[in-house]
Amino acid sequence: MAGIATEMLSALRTHEEIFRYWKSLRRRGRLPSRADLDPCGIRKLLPTVSLIDVLEPHPANQPRAFRQRLAGTDLYQAYGREITGCYFDEIYSPEEAAYWAEELSFVVEQRKPGVGLHSMAWRGVKGLSLFWLRLPMSNDGERVDMILGHDALIGRSDEQSPSGIRAA
Repeated sequence: MAGIATEMLSALRTHEEIFRYWKSLRRRGRLPSRADLDPCGIRKLLPTVSLIDVLEPHPANQPRAFRQRLAGTDLYQAYGREITGCYFDEIYSPEEAAYWAEELSFVVEQRKPGVGLHSMAWRGVKGLSLFWLRLPMSNDGERVDMILGHDALIGRSDEQSPSGIRAA
């Protein structure tokens, strides 16, 4: 149990680091844009960073309203394949796509960060969970059109090959 607690604490620290970076990009209450992001500012976190396109101004929990624009290199092994360029209903089962559409719709509609812990059992990996953070971004400072994500895997996989995501 101490191992899981240590992993959670480490993941929380990396979430705090990327949250502080995102918050530093905000100007007068306006959301940061993709152009504001400097990869050098979060260099050590890039393997577990993602960018998600928001394709509808009011996504209403629709998985097709979200496309994985960029997925860090460690996410390939976590998902078992390349997910860059895929719509959420192409990445996940219908139940998982609905979960993510609801969580991401909250980020879009509320214009606030979202955070959670989600089981990787959908991929057949028991004992492993994704500790995720999603941060709203906007080209005009108001309407959320992109989401910056950070992921950390927590727990132990029963699979032979370990995930590429390391505990933070």
